[in-house]
This record gives sequence, C-alpha cells and structure tokens, in this order.
Amino acid sequence: MMKQWFVKYFGIALVALIGLSDWATAQNVEAVSSISADTILPGQQITYEINLKAPEGYLVEWPLWEDTLSKEVEIIRHKDVEQLPLDDKGNVWMRQQLTVTSFDTGVIRIPPIALHFSPKGDTSKYEALSNGLFLRVIPVAIDTSAAFKPIKGIQKAPLTFMEILPWIIGFLGVALIALFLVWYFVKRQRRTTEMPLFEKPKRPPHLTAIEALENLRHERLWQNGKVKEYYSQLTDIVRLYIEQQFHVLAVEMTTDEILSGLKHFSINPEAMQKLSGTLQIADLVKFAKAQPTALENDLSLDHMLDFVKESYGNGQPAEAAFSEENQDKS
Repeated sequence: MMKQWFVKYFGIALVALIGLSDWATAQNVEAVSSISADTILPGQQITYEINLKAPEGYLVEWPLWEDTLSKEVEIIRHKDVEQLPLDDKGNVWMRQQLTVTSFDTGVIRIPPIALHFSPKGDTSKYEALSNGLFLRVIPVAIDTSAAFKPIKGIQKAPLTFMEILPWIIGFLGVALIALFLVWYFVKRQRRTTEMPLFEKPKRPPHLTAIEALENLRHERLWQNGKVKEYYSQLTDIVRLYIEQQFHVLAVEMTTDEILSGLKHFSINPEAMQKLSGTLQIADLVKFAKAQPTALENDLSLDHMLDFVKESYGNGQPAEAAFSEENQDKS
C-alpha cells in the first residue's frame, strides 16, 4: 500500500511540475493587439498592429495573412515584421502592422491572434494569444432634406508619362520606318529615271575649219616672216578637218598617206589637187626650208578653203551651211 501511494502522488506531482513549467514559459511571452481607431466609417482604412514580447533567441511563427482578418474585417496590405532593440530585461519586442477596413456597419469583434513560438533549445511549440478588440463601424449620415444630386459619370484618371511612353516609342518607330521607305524609293526612282544629260550638238567640222582658216589669214604670219609657223598651222587645221569629217587619222599621217586615205571618198578631183599641192609646199617649207613666193602663200590658204568647201558632204556647197548657221545664231 505504501508503495502504491508513493507512485500515485509522485505522478501527480510530476504532472503538476510539467504544467507549471509550461505556464512559466508562456508567461515569458506576451502578445498585444491594438488599432489606430476604434470607430470608422464604412471603407475607412485603419492600422491594426500586433506586438509580441519574447526573450532573446525565441523562435516565433507569425501568421500567413490572407485577405481577411475576420469575417467582417478585410486586409488591404501588411508590412514586414519589425524587431526592436532589447529592453532592460533582455526581452525582444517584435511587431507587425496591417492596414484593414470594414464595410459592415455595427460593432465588429476582432478575434485574438495566435502566435506560435519555441524557446531557445526547445523543440516544443507554445502559443501566445493576443487580446481581442472591438471596432465600431458607423453608417454615413444621409441628409434626407437635401435634394438628390445626379450620379457622377465615369471619371478618367490622368495619363502618366509611363503609360504614354510605349505609344511615343511606337509612333517614333513608325515615323522612322516611313522616312526610310520614302528615302529608299525616292533614291531608287532617281536611279532608274535619271534624265539623260543634254549634249550640245557638235559644230560641223567644215565650219570650224573655215573659221580657223579665216582667222589664220588675219594673223598675217607669213607677211611677218613666220612662214614655217604659217604652213604648220595651215596644215594642222586641214588635217584636223579631214580626221573629224572622214575619220582618217590625218594628224598622224604623212602627205602620201592622207591622199591615199581620201581616195575612198567621192571628193572633187580638182579639190584633191589643191590639197595635194598645198601639202607638198608645206612639207618643203617645214623640212627643206623652202621659201615660197607671196602668191604661193596666198594661194595655199585659198586652196585649203576650196578643199574644205568642196569636200564637205561629197560636194555639197559649204557656203550654204555656213550661212545657215550664221542665220540661226542671229
């Protein structure tokens, strides 16, 4: 009997000690809830704050908040948990703030919030309950004596720069693409439709030769003792005329080669004789230092003029073409 009595009361004492230990542990942790205002209008937002005091090193599990704090109280947003410095008793204060509101009028009870914690080095979990709160939501007073006002239409929110930025970028992009396409097609069209350059009609070779021979006459070279220079210019003018008119390379040919090259053209034989005689006299002056008479000098230029006028167009009078050009210029 004595042994059974001891076992019975020892077990009771052990359970009591364990309960006392849990109670002491829980007494070290304190949870307190508060609200920034206990009376609000429907939809008005207030701050709900929960504070927890625990010894340093305690592990605390904060609730995972959803959309509501209770059936009537909605959570708008919540901040992260803050930890304050140790107090003089070595306790840590932690807090978390939530922005809440309610649209149900009347007195609403906000229930206590359960926070779970574990002492340092202990795997057991304990629970601390915050205090419950009451929130009064009063209806908006309606002045029934005032006249009814029309319902306001939908108000447009002002556009921000970030909202219109994509449109600005898109517009600039389209504008750049359009400018590039216009530049490309205009450039391409210019390449394909370039206007041909206007070429001024070349002056007939016989007119150029006649004008050059007349100018040579007025220079009076042989009269001033420049006989060799006179015949050099005289033959150069005629050689250039033959090359341009008959496509015979007379500038680089000898007298015999020029006469041979002109046999294929139906030139007046008398004109050919005048050309041959003048070229032979010029060769004698240039290579044999001959001194023709004054009559021969004058006749040489006249013979060259006759050759040009009679050979142009296979015998077509060159004077008519020369006069027609002068009439066009006038």
